[in-house]
Amino acid sequence: MRAFVADSTLVQTECRERLKQIPASTRRRLSSYAKVLITAMLELSERHPQLQETPVVLATRHGDLHRTEKLLRELVRGEILSPTQFALSVNNAVLGQYSMAADNRQSMTTLSAGEQTYPLGWLEALSQLQSEAEQVLLVYADEVPPAVYSGQVKSPVTGFSHAVLLHRKNGQELILDRQVGKESQLQEDVWSVANSVQKILDAGGGKVVQDYNKVRWSWHVA
Repeated sequence: MRAFVADSTLVQTECRERLKQIPASTRRRLSSYAKVLITAMLELSERHPQLQETPVVLATRHGDLHRTEKLLRELVRGEILSPTQFALSVNNAVLGQYSMAADNRQSMTTLSAGEQTYPLGWLEALSQLQSEAEQVLLVYADEVPPAVYSGQVKSPVTGFSHAVLLHRKNGQELILDRQVGKESQLQEDVWSVANSVQKILDAGGGKVVQDYNKVRWSWHVA
């Protein structure tokens, strides 16, 4: 699949100045995951005012897992769960906060698809771009899972958010390719993959390849 990248940013830490666009009463309840994610989205929103009219695709393997783990522990202890904390734990909650801060009332999609969430987020955004939208904001975000999950999940090795503004006509040309049946050899942490994709976007050319259980994904910037 082919599209153009109009802009992108890779963020690992929150920006308090940008987050001031969110009311203080709401900002205090946001987790570190949500703050980093919204920071990346607002950074592109500042550079592209037209994002108010742009659909959003959020891809996240774990979502706000630290908040969810806390809720599960409270449930096991028989405690009464906070409705506010539960509402903020669902995957699309952070998109609601961004929507209000950026005054964006367009469609917003949240996707979670296991270890292939990052490339499948790209696939969903490119599909929307080809079917109806002039441009789509793709955002991937995750943080290091809580220690209790260390035996099952080890990715990502660091928290981050990768925001990419995709356009039908303007920007750097990018090709996303998927091949089935390839032997799994090139397996990297999702942070490494996103960082490598950002590097070829910054450089204006290059290719990134990643394998997932005999499925090979590649990002090629012409």
